[in-house]
Amino acid sequence: ELMDKMLGPNKPAHKSPLNIHEVLERVRQLVAVEAGSSIILQTDYDPSIPELFADKNQLIQALLNIVRNAIQAIQTVGTIILKTRVQRHMTIGRKRYKLTVKIDVIDNGPGIEPRLMGQIFYPMITGRAEGTGLGLSIAQSLINQHNGLIECESEPGHTVFSIYLPLVDGRDNLIANHQ
Repeated sequence: ELMDKMLGPNKPAHKSPLNIHEVLERVRQLVAVEAGSSIILQTDYDPSIPELFADKNQLIQALLNIVRNAIQAIQTVGTIILKTRVQRHMTIGRKRYKLTVKIDVIDNGPGIEPRLMGQIFYPMITGRAEGTGLGLSIAQSLINQHNGLIECESEPGHTVFSIYLPLVDGRDNLIANHQ
């Protein structure tokens, strides 16, 4: 099972047009039961974000890994916010995009230990005794397959994982205008 988890992101993406909020709502539904009533799941969506060309299941898996980490970090009582915005003029890797969708997963848990911050996306790095250290590594790999980027900022009481995904069509052409 561990090897399957490690090899999971190596599957080719099956990209099609999708609404990022459908992905986020699916993730929210899946984790609502795990979160229980003591963790509040809030949304702050920008409804004007156009469809992006992506693999729905891969994005669900990547976001699920990040949101589950937030739930585990909070442990008892807290809040997780799923937020979307359009980011203009973003450079990812060496490529500049006119428009990207920015997805923030924000939690008010204890934060990530400073000694781990530079390593959280490496496999087998975890701050939890029962953790495998694969969730963020897999999430990063899946987002990379979409020419995207994950960043993290953390301090006690406020952790933000930001995912940036280029808004491109099926031929990797940039979506020209955003209303």
